[in-house]
Amino acid sequence: MKKIIYSAALILTLSLAGCGSTTDFSPQEILNQALQETSELTSYYGEYKIVMNDGTEVQSKQWEKNGKNRVEVMDSTGEESLAINDGKKLTSYTKSTNTAMILELGEGSEGLVQPTLKEQALRVLEQIKDSHEITIGDDEKIAGHDTYHLIAKAKDSKSLFGDMEIWVDKKTWMTLKSVTTSGDLTVSSEFTKFEPNAKIDDAQFIVDLPDDVVIDTETIKLPVEITIDEAKEKLGPFLIVPESTGYTLEMIEDMNMEETGEIALTYEKDDQQFSLSVFKPLQALDEDEETLEVRGVNGKVLDLEVFKLIQWDEQGLRYNVMLDNPDLTIEQILPIIEQMEFTE
Repeated sequence: MKKIIYSAALILTLSLAGCGSTTDFSPQEILNQALQETSELTSYYGEYKIVMNDGTEVQSKQWEKNGKNRVEVMDSTGEESLAINDGKKLTSYTKSTNTAMILELGEGSEGLVQPTLKEQALRVLEQIKDSHEITIGDDEKIAGHDTYHLIAKAKDSKSLFGDMEIWVDKKTWMTLKSVTTSGDLTVSSEFTKFEPNAKIDDAQFIVDLPDDVVIDTETIKLPVEITIDEAKEKLGPFLIVPESTGYTLEMIEDMNMEETGEIALTYEKDDQQFSLSVFKPLQALDEDEETLEVRGVNGKVLDLEVFKLIQWDEQGLRYNVMLDNPDLTIEQILPIIEQMEFTE
């Protein structure tokens, strides 16, 4: 949970771009403007700090240009790391261990676009718009930029993101500061330097590793679409959602996971969509998570604002039903799960 909240705060701090008008807006209008797509912010250089009330502190520098990204990080222990996305491969390097991991995009990955921090932020803000009461605080300057100050109070005390304050640049609609409190954890993220549309040399995205670095190179195998018969060859008979529920099987993908043989099925009904993954489990279910009876056995449930998961094991296979549509609830999908049938 701590990692999820930390990631959410990081995402919100790193990017949000939108319309450049400086007209006075209501809280809802500010969010609507921030959620709009725009090509105005083509690049930026930024320096920011993330502080958690447990003593964790991270200082970062980031260069972003035309989908390429470089992030240099130093944490409170002095640990330094580097991550570069040059559009063809993802490289991460840790200085203290002198180790690097290079993820190369495999065959069929042409045109693959990694989700940007902005795109991830848009999803988070969509959830805040619905789950929080939003008011406007006093305008402030952050990193030398005029900002709108949004105060978001969670409607539900169990909200994943909790209470938030967000400072949005009036010109670029970049989120320059956020403070998130959820339970006993508070995460503060703030840019100390922000240079929009900065002139960034392409050399920033060239990886220069030490000669004696230890490199772990992996190839990203992308999912491929398969038939239900091909899926049965991988896993044997498995549960599927019958057409009588009204849900249509749109696609089956082989996730290219050799150990587990995982497949992913996408179901849709009236623009409501959910995913079902099926695989051979490598370990037992985590007993520390919240339990839920599913099809007569003990399963697990994770019910968050942006993601809901129902998980159980049946006849040697593990099933994950994943809901990222806020209109679908756990209560709605459980009766569908009870009607699932094994493939012939």
